[in-house]
Amino acid sequence: MEKELNELLGIKLKIERIEDTTMSDGEDAFIIYLTVDNKTSKSRKINLLKATYVTKRREQLEQDIWLIGYITGEDTLKPNSFKKAGLVFYKSKLKRISDNDLIYVSVELPKEGTELTLCFQKNGTNWLLVDKEKTEIEVKITPKQLERNLIKRIERLEAFEEKLDVSIDKISLKIENDLSFKILAELHPNNGTTIYEDIRIRCVLYSNDNSILGETSAYIRKDDFFGFEVITFNFYDDGIAELVNEIRIFPKAN
Repeated sequence: MEKELNELLGIKLKIERIEDTTMSDGEDAFIIYLTVDNKTSKSRKINLLKATYVTKRREQLEQDIWLIGYITGEDTLKPNSFKKAGLVFYKSKLKRISDNDLIYVSVELPKEGTELTLCFQKNGTNWLLVDKEKTEIEVKITPKQLERNLIKRIERLEAFEEKLDVSIDKISLKIENDLSFKILAELHPNNGTTIYEDIRIRCVLYSNDNSILGETSAYIRKDDFFGFEVITFNFYDDGIAELVNEIRIFPKAN
């Protein structure tokens, strides 16, 4: 089964040993050391979820904490390398570790759209892999990938620009950690260094069903304008970048 699993994903999980100890907070605990081994020649983004323990008496217990200094959830494994995790179970709940106990370990590969859950069973000094489940999860793209996707979804309404004898260019987009974002651009006159009337530049966001998600605008006074003007559109709602299907930017006479 392990050979089949490695050939499928190139990730090997193995329970190395168990330590009976007292934690720094005074809690007596079992620490189960798990090795996560990347057998491939590429880096792998992983998210190790907290484990579930099922005793031979069928009591289900959840992992209490991670051991600091090891994998504590999200991590990156370099090519052909492994890292360890310390799964901590307090003895106040898990009284003993016995043969035929089970532990379920789940690891997400967010960039590959896969979650793998492995079940190990205690047999003497060994923990044997007795079951596995592979499920699809939503692929999580990075903010940089999302930025590139959104830039391609920006539509300039050039007929509006021509009517006002201006052009909007040098458009860039920056996504923040909370997936809010801002758009930067420049407004230029097509001829000369001035504009002939006050202009409002609108930026409108649309969702997949073509409904409006948000709208903001920048106001440019002709008396203050010379050569070009930098425009900033801010969209502050958490997660809004993931909801956008189309972006329109266009000028209107104010």
